[in-house]
Amino acid sequence: HARAEEQPEDTSNQYALLAAPTTSLDTEPSTAPVPSTLTATQPEAASAAAGHFPESGGTFGLGEFINHFAPHEPMYFLGGTQAPNVKFQFSIRYRIFTPTGPLATQYPALKGFNFGYTQTSFWDFSNASSPFFFDTSYKPEFFYYMEHAPYLKLPKAWQLGADLGIGHESNGQRNPNHRSLNIVYLRPIFTMTGDHDLFITLAPKFFGYIGDKSLNPDIADYRGYCEFRIVVGQLDGLQLATIGRVGNHWNRGSAQFDLTYPLTKILHGNADVSLDAQWFDGYGDSLLTYNHRTSIFRIGLAVVR
Repeated sequence: HARAEEQPEDTSNQYALLAAPTTSLDTEPSTAPVPSTLTATQPEAASAAAGHFPESGGTFGLGEFINHFAPHEPMYFLGGTQAPNVKFQFSIRYRIFTPTGPLATQYPALKGFNFGYTQTSFWDFSNASSPFFFDTSYKPEFFYYMEHAPYLKLPKAWQLGADLGIGHESNGQRNPNHRSLNIVYLRPIFTMTGDHDLFITLAPKFFGYIGDKSLNPDIADYRGYCEFRIVVGQLDGLQLATIGRVGNHWNRGSAQFDLTYPLTKILHGNADVSLDAQWFDGYGDSLLTYNHRTSIFRIGLAVVR
Protein backbone atom coordinates (compact mmCIF):
# COMPACT_ATOMS: atom_id res chain seq x y z
CA HIS A 1 0.00 0.00 0.00
CA ALA A 2 2.77 2.37 -0.91
CA ARG A 3 0.85 4.45 -3.41
CA ALA A 4 -2.75 5.43 -3.99
CA GLU A 5 -4.40 4.38 -7.23
CA GLU A 6 -7.77 3.17 -8.45
CA GLN A 7 -8.14 -0.55 -7.80
CA PRO A 8 -10.43 -3.21 -9.27
CA GLU A 9 -13.78 -3.29 -7.57
CA ASP A 10 -13.20 -6.74 -6.08
CA THR A 11 -10.42 -8.37 -4.14
CA SER A 12 -9.92 -12.07 -3.79
CA ASN A 13 -7.27 -13.21 -1.42
CA GLN A 14 -7.54 -12.78 2.31
CA TYR A 15 -4.40 -12.97 4.40
CA ALA A 16 -1.64 -10.54 3.41
CA LEU A 17 -1.34 -7.13 1.88
CA LEU A 18 -0.94 -5.53 -1.50
CA ALA A 19 1.56 -2.93 -2.56
CA ALA A 20 -1.10 -0.27 -3.21
CA PRO A 21 -4.17 0.95 -1.29
CA THR A 22 -7.33 -0.97 -2.05
CA THR A 23 -10.59 0.73 -2.84
CA SER A 24 -13.95 -0.50 -3.98
CA LEU A 25 -16.12 0.97 -6.70
CA ASP A 26 -19.02 0.61 -4.30
CA THR A 27 -17.41 2.33 -1.32
CA GLU A 28 -15.45 5.44 -0.50
CA PRO A 29 -11.68 5.14 -1.08
CA SER A 30 -9.77 3.96 1.97
CA THR A 31 -6.13 3.68 2.88
CA ALA A 32 -6.82 0.43 4.74
CA PRO A 33 -5.37 -2.69 3.09
CA VAL A 34 -7.38 -5.64 1.88
CA PRO A 35 -6.30 -8.90 3.53
CA SER A 36 -4.94 -11.48 1.14
CA THR A 37 -3.23 -14.82 1.25
CA LEU A 38 -0.16 -13.39 -0.34
CA THR A 39 1.80 -10.39 -1.30
CA ALA A 40 3.03 -9.79 -4.81
CA THR A 41 6.77 -9.42 -5.06
CA GLN A 42 6.50 -6.35 -7.32
CA PRO A 43 4.01 -3.47 -7.11
CA GLU A 44 3.11 -3.74 -10.79
CA ALA A 45 2.30 -7.42 -10.31
CA ALA A 46 0.27 -6.91 -7.15
CA SER A 47 -3.16 -6.77 -8.77
CA ALA A 48 -2.84 -10.13 -10.52
CA ALA A 49 -0.44 -12.03 -8.29
CA ALA A 50 -1.95 -11.02 -4.97
CA GLY A 51 -5.49 -11.96 -5.79
CA HIS A 52 -7.15 -8.90 -7.32
CA PHE A 53 -9.49 -9.72 -10.15
CA PRO A 54 -8.61 -7.79 -13.32
CA GLU A 55 -11.15 -5.32 -14.57
CA SER A 56 -13.56 -7.01 -16.93
CA GLY A 57 -14.97 -5.49 -20.04
CA GLY A 58 -15.74 -6.10 -23.68
CA THR A 59 -17.63 -9.05 -25.10
CA PHE A 60 -17.62 -12.35 -23.29
CA GLY A 61 -14.90 -14.71 -24.46
CA LEU A 62 -11.68 -16.36 -23.30
CA GLY A 63 -10.33 -13.08 -21.90
CA GLU A 64 -13.52 -12.44 -19.95
CA PHE A 65 -13.46 -16.02 -18.64
CA ILE A 66 -9.86 -15.68 -17.43
CA ASN A 67 -10.73 -12.42 -15.67
CA HIS A 68 -12.93 -14.39 -13.28
CA PHE A 69 -9.93 -16.30 -11.86
CA ALA A 70 -7.47 -15.26 -9.15
CA PRO A 71 -5.16 -16.96 -6.60
CA HIS A 72 -6.83 -18.19 -3.44
CA GLU A 73 -4.59 -19.88 -0.84
CA PRO A 74 -0.74 -19.85 -0.95
CA MET A 75 0.94 -21.69 -3.84
CA TYR A 76 4.38 -23.21 -3.35
CA PHE A 77 6.76 -26.08 -4.14
CA LEU A 78 8.87 -27.27 -1.19
CA GLY A 79 11.34 -30.07 -0.51
CA GLY A 80 12.88 -31.65 2.59
CA THR A 81 14.94 -34.59 3.78
CA GLN A 82 12.15 -36.51 5.53
CA ALA A 83 9.50 -38.58 3.77
CA PRO A 84 7.31 -37.48 2.14
CA ASN A 85 10.05 -35.19 0.84
CA VAL A 86 8.15 -32.88 -1.50
CA LYS A 87 5.04 -30.84 -0.71
CA PHE A 88 3.36 -28.55 -3.22
CA GLN A 89 0.10 -26.65 -3.28
CA PHE A 90 -2.02 -25.12 -6.02
CA SER A 91 -5.02 -22.91 -5.25
CA ILE A 92 -7.35 -20.76 -7.33
CA ARG A 93 -10.75 -19.15 -7.08
CA TYR A 94 -13.46 -18.23 -9.57
CA ARG A 95 -15.74 -15.23 -9.13
CA ILE A 96 -19.20 -16.33 -10.22
CA PHE A 97 -20.82 -13.06 -11.30
CA THR A 98 -19.28 -10.63 -13.78
CA PRO A 99 -18.96 -7.36 -11.82
CA THR A 100 -20.00 -5.23 -14.80
CA GLY A 101 -22.92 -7.50 -15.69
CA PRO A 102 -26.53 -6.38 -15.23
CA LEU A 103 -27.16 -8.55 -12.15
CA ALA A 104 -24.01 -7.52 -10.25
CA THR A 105 -24.55 -3.89 -11.25
CA GLN A 106 -28.07 -3.90 -9.84
CA TYR A 107 -27.17 -6.06 -6.84
CA PRO A 108 -23.49 -5.39 -5.94
CA ALA A 109 -23.54 -7.98 -3.14
CA LEU A 110 -23.50 -10.72 -5.80
CA LYS A 111 -19.84 -9.92 -6.48
CA GLY A 112 -18.86 -11.75 -3.29
CA PHE A 113 -19.90 -15.25 -4.44
CA ASN A 114 -16.95 -17.50 -5.34
CA PHE A 115 -15.91 -21.05 -6.07
CA GLY A 116 -12.51 -22.06 -4.72
CA TYR A 117 -10.26 -25.05 -5.34
CA THR A 118 -7.07 -26.02 -3.49
CA GLN A 119 -4.94 -29.10 -4.07
CA THR A 120 -2.14 -30.12 -1.72
CA SER A 121 0.14 -33.00 -2.73
CA PHE A 122 2.90 -34.94 -0.97
CA TRP A 123 5.53 -36.64 -3.13
CA ASP A 124 7.78 -39.28 -1.57
CA PHE A 125 11.31 -39.45 -2.96
CA SER A 126 12.75 -41.57 -0.13
CA ASN A 127 12.93 -44.48 -2.59
CA ALA A 128 14.91 -42.83 -5.37
CA SER A 129 14.25 -45.66 -7.82
CA SER A 130 10.46 -45.35 -7.63
CA PRO A 131 9.14 -42.10 -6.15
CA PHE A 132 5.37 -41.97 -5.65
CA PHE A 133 2.60 -39.66 -4.51
CA PHE A 134 2.06 -40.30 -0.81
CA ASP A 135 -1.17 -38.33 -0.49
CA THR A 136 -3.15 -35.57 -2.21
CA SER A 137 -5.98 -33.50 -0.74
CA TYR A 138 -8.66 -32.11 -3.06
CA LYS A 139 -10.52 -29.17 -1.55
CA PRO A 140 -13.36 -27.55 -3.52
CA GLU A 141 -15.44 -24.92 -1.74
CA PHE A 142 -18.22 -22.42 -2.28
CA PHE A 143 -18.01 -19.22 -0.24
CA TYR A 144 -19.01 -15.60 0.09
CA TYR A 145 -16.29 -13.01 0.64
CA MET A 146 -17.27 -9.74 2.29
CA GLU A 147 -14.52 -7.16 1.84
CA HIS A 148 -15.78 -4.69 4.45
CA ALA A 149 -17.98 -5.29 7.48
CA PRO A 150 -21.11 -3.15 6.95
CA TYR A 151 -22.10 -0.34 9.31
CA LEU A 152 -18.74 -0.52 11.09
CA LYS A 153 -16.51 2.55 11.35
CA LEU A 154 -12.83 1.69 11.74
CA PRO A 155 -9.63 3.76 11.63
CA LYS A 156 -8.16 4.12 8.15
CA ALA A 157 -5.31 1.70 8.90
CA TRP A 158 -7.71 -1.05 9.99
CA GLN A 159 -9.95 -3.32 7.96
CA LEU A 160 -12.42 -6.05 8.87
CA GLY A 161 -13.88 -8.50 6.36
CA ALA A 162 -15.11 -12.10 6.44
CA ASP A 163 -15.55 -15.38 4.55
CA LEU A 164 -18.61 -17.59 4.94
CA GLY A 165 -18.63 -20.89 3.11
CA ILE A 166 -18.98 -24.63 2.76
CA GLY A 167 -16.11 -26.90 1.78
CA HIS A 168 -15.23 -30.51 1.02
CA GLU A 169 -11.88 -32.26 1.47
CA SER A 170 -10.91 -35.77 0.45
CA ASN A 171 -7.83 -37.63 -0.78
CA GLY A 172 -9.39 -39.93 -3.38
CA GLN A 173 -7.68 -43.08 -2.11
CA ARG A 174 -9.25 -46.48 -1.58
CA ASN A 175 -10.03 -47.95 1.82
CA PRO A 176 -8.45 -48.19 4.31
CA ASN A 177 -6.60 -44.99 3.28
CA HIS A 178 -9.62 -43.02 2.08
CA ARG A 179 -10.26 -39.78 4.02
CA SER A 180 -13.18 -37.39 3.54
CA LEU A 181 -14.96 -34.57 5.38
CA ASN A 182 -17.27 -31.61 4.83
CA ILE A 183 -17.36 -28.38 6.80
CA VAL A 184 -19.24 -25.10 7.06
CA TYR A 185 -17.13 -22.17 8.21
CA LEU A 186 -16.95 -18.51 9.15
CA ARG A 187 -13.63 -16.62 8.94
CA PRO A 188 -13.39 -13.02 10.17
CA ILE A 189 -10.36 -11.24 8.65
CA PHE A 190 -8.83 -8.31 10.51
CA THR A 191 -5.84 -6.36 9.15
CA MET A 192 -3.94 -3.49 10.71
CA THR A 193 -1.10 -1.58 9.04
CA GLY A 194 1.61 0.60 10.51
CA ASP A 195 4.68 2.57 9.53
CA HIS A 196 7.39 1.23 7.21
CA ASP A 197 4.89 -1.03 5.37
CA LEU A 198 4.48 -3.23 8.46
CA PHE A 199 1.21 -5.10 8.89
CA ILE A 200 -0.50 -7.85 10.84
CA THR A 201 -3.48 -9.93 9.72
CA LEU A 202 -5.57 -12.09 12.06
CA ALA A 203 -7.93 -14.61 10.46
CA PRO A 204 -9.45 -17.21 12.80
CA LYS A 205 -11.54 -19.80 10.96
CA PHE A 206 -14.43 -21.32 12.93
CA PHE A 207 -15.93 -24.45 11.39
CA GLY A 208 -18.28 -27.34 12.05
CA TYR A 209 -18.40 -30.79 10.44
CA ILE A 210 -21.42 -31.89 8.43
CA GLY A 211 -22.31 -35.10 6.65
CA ASP A 212 -20.64 -38.49 6.95
CA LYS A 213 -17.35 -38.73 8.88
CA SER A 214 -17.21 -42.55 8.99
CA LEU A 215 -13.91 -42.65 7.05
CA ASN A 216 -12.24 -40.54 9.76
CA PRO A 217 -14.71 -40.36 12.67
CA ASP A 218 -12.26 -38.87 15.19
CA ILE A 219 -10.81 -36.14 12.97
CA ALA A 220 -12.28 -33.40 15.20
CA ASP A 221 -10.12 -34.71 18.04
CA TYR A 222 -7.06 -33.61 16.05
CA ARG A 223 -8.28 -30.68 13.93
CA GLY A 224 -10.69 -29.26 16.44
CA TYR A 225 -13.22 -26.63 15.43
CA CYS A 226 -11.06 -23.56 14.88
CA GLU A 227 -7.96 -22.67 12.86
CA PHE A 228 -5.94 -19.59 13.83
CA ARG A 229 -4.01 -17.83 11.06
CA ILE A 230 -1.67 -14.90 11.69
CA VAL A 231 0.45 -13.12 9.08
CA VAL A 232 2.94 -10.45 10.12
CA GLY A 233 5.72 -8.64 8.26
CA GLN A 234 6.35 -6.11 5.51
CA LEU A 235 4.23 -5.69 2.40
CA ASP A 236 7.05 -6.47 -0.03
CA GLY A 237 9.55 -7.92 2.44
CA LEU A 238 9.98 -10.62 5.04
CA GLN A 239 6.72 -12.21 6.25
CA LEU A 240 5.85 -14.90 8.76
CA ALA A 241 2.57 -16.79 8.38
CA THR A 242 1.38 -19.08 11.18
CA ILE A 243 -1.48 -21.58 11.11
CA GLY A 244 -2.45 -23.22 14.40
CA ARG A 245 -5.06 -25.83 15.23
CA VAL A 246 -6.11 -27.20 18.62
CA GLY A 247 -7.79 -30.59 18.89
CA ASN A 248 -10.14 -31.75 21.61
CA HIS A 249 -7.10 -32.28 23.82
CA TRP A 250 -4.30 -29.76 24.23
CA ASN A 251 -1.65 -32.35 23.41
CA ARG A 252 -3.12 -32.66 19.92
CA GLY A 253 -3.43 -30.11 17.14
CA SER A 254 -0.69 -28.63 14.97
CA ALA A 255 1.31 -25.54 14.06
CA GLN A 256 2.72 -24.54 10.67
CA PHE A 257 5.14 -21.65 10.14
CA ASP A 258 6.01 -20.20 6.71
CA LEU A 259 8.83 -17.65 6.59
CA THR A 260 8.91 -16.05 3.14
CA TYR A 261 11.05 -13.45 1.44
CA PRO A 262 10.62 -12.13 -2.15
CA LEU A 263 13.50 -12.89 -4.51
CA THR A 264 12.48 -10.47 -7.25
CA LYS A 265 15.32 -8.00 -6.63
CA ILE A 266 17.90 -10.76 -6.30
CA LEU A 267 16.68 -12.21 -9.61
CA HIS A 268 16.79 -8.73 -11.20
CA GLY A 269 13.06 -8.80 -11.92
CA ASN A 270 13.23 -11.94 -14.06
CA ALA A 271 10.88 -13.96 -11.82
CA ASP A 272 8.24 -13.11 -9.20
CA VAL A 273 8.85 -15.80 -6.59
CA SER A 274 9.59 -15.90 -2.88
CA LEU A 275 11.85 -18.11 -0.81
CA ASP A 276 9.64 -20.18 1.52
CA ALA A 277 10.94 -21.99 4.61
CA GLN A 278 8.17 -24.08 6.17
CA TRP A 279 8.13 -25.96 9.45
CA PHE A 280 5.22 -28.18 10.50
CA ASP A 281 4.82 -29.77 13.91
CA GLY A 282 1.82 -31.73 15.15
CA TYR A 283 -0.93 -33.90 13.77
CA GLY A 284 -2.16 -33.93 10.19
CA ASP A 285 0.63 -32.74 7.91
CA SER A 286 -1.40 -34.61 5.29
CA LEU A 287 -5.05 -35.67 5.40
CA LEU A 288 -3.98 -39.32 5.31
CA THR A 289 -1.94 -38.88 8.52
CA TYR A 290 -4.42 -36.66 10.37
CA ASN A 291 -3.97 -38.78 13.53
CA HIS A 292 -0.16 -39.16 13.31
CA ARG A 293 2.29 -36.68 14.79
CA THR A 294 5.13 -35.38 12.61
CA SER A 295 7.75 -32.67 12.77
CA ILE A 296 9.18 -31.73 9.39
CA PHE A 297 11.07 -28.87 7.74
CA ARG A 298 10.85 -28.09 4.04
CA ILE A 299 12.21 -25.23 1.93
CA GLY A 300 11.50 -24.08 -1.61
CA LEU A 301 9.76 -21.42 -3.66
CA ALA A 302 6.37 -19.76 -3.30
CA VAL A 303 4.56 -18.22 -6.25
CA VAL A 304 1.76 -16.98 -4.00
CA ARG A 305 2.32 -16.45 -0.26
